[in-house]
Amino acid sequence: MKKKIVAVIYGGRSSEHEVSVESAKTVMSLAEKAGFRAFPVLIGRDGRWTATDPRRGVKGPSLSFDPSDGSLLKGRTRVRPGCYFPIIHGTTGEDGVLQGLLEMAGAAYAGCGVESSAIGMDKVLSKKLVAERGVPVLDHALIEPGEKGSLARGLRRAASLPLPLFVKPVSLGSSVGVTKVKSRSALGPAVRKALRFDSSVMIERGVDRAREIVVGVLGEGASAAASVCGEVRPKGRHEFFDYEAKYLDDNGMDFILPAVLPAAVSASLRDRAAAAFRALGCSGMARVDFLLDPRDPRRFWFCEINTAPGFTSHSLYPRLWNETGVSPERVVARLVKIGEARRSSRARLSIARK
Repeated sequence: MKKKIVAVIYGGRSSEHEVSVESAKTVMSLAEKAGFRAFPVLIGRDGRWTATDPRRGVKGPSLSFDPSDGSLLKGRTRVRPGCYFPIIHGTTGEDGVLQGLLEMAGAAYAGCGVESSAIGMDKVLSKKLVAERGVPVLDHALIEPGEKGSLARGLRRAASLPLPLFVKPVSLGSSVGVTKVKSRSALGPAVRKALRFDSSVMIERGVDRAREIVVGVLGEGASAAASVCGEVRPKGRHEFFDYEAKYLDDNGMDFILPAVLPAAVSASLRDRAAAAFRALGCSGMARVDFLLDPRDPRRFWFCEINTAPGFTSHSLYPRLWNETGVSPERVVARLVKIGEARRSSRARLSIARK
């Protein structure tokens, strides 16, 4: 019996390209461990698709995607994936663009769909939607330079927020372009830095010495389940869980599993994580991040949702589920199953007018 092909799409034209490559190495191995045939699909920085195995680092043959049926052409060979597994972080891979291409081709794919991917990537819109479901969020200001007067309004709004502040690109992950601002004079340079990576910037009120709590969500709709809570504690010179602490510094953080929290607080965080997942219409997987008041853990705020969490050997999402009792290869198998079920459900919808 032939093994089902799971095509792992990674790389991408994104500032998070390197992170995606590391995630793909792990997902390829996990897919094979789960009983699938893992097929690599690298989208290079130049946009070209190749069958390059990230574990080997040797450039593979060119690929072309057939949007009529979702298959891949490798020379004269046609590869028909049973399911795609997008593991591209950041723009064009995590924001609904790649998901839209796969939807158009009628292909099954793991993870969130077009709408939830796009919404989850937008820090401001996602906060608005989860707040409507009763999940607390922190005060923030938005700067959209393309809109007349937006910069001045955003800076005036930020002036009313207490320090520290966090300046973030609206639509990027992995803490790329994020700055912690501890003085008013540092706000302008931080905004300019964020604008190098995105056309919109969010200035958010910080919580001094906040505890960073993360929860993994896995599933679909009402059946989505939340993992145990974990706590991220930056170490050394890192004041928060920035890009360097996440990916470049092996001693940049401690990850406490499970987080030491009162049972009622842990249950509430898990419930709010699942509520945020459903509020955005997520499917498959997401990691939900919260900030806790260090003086009163009953006070917490939604920070962000990551609809394409990292899958590197030290990434939080697979470790959260492993601690919950679900092995990483079972997580991958579950995500493939959800993606296939969603494609089957979509295929039953009529495209006729009558």
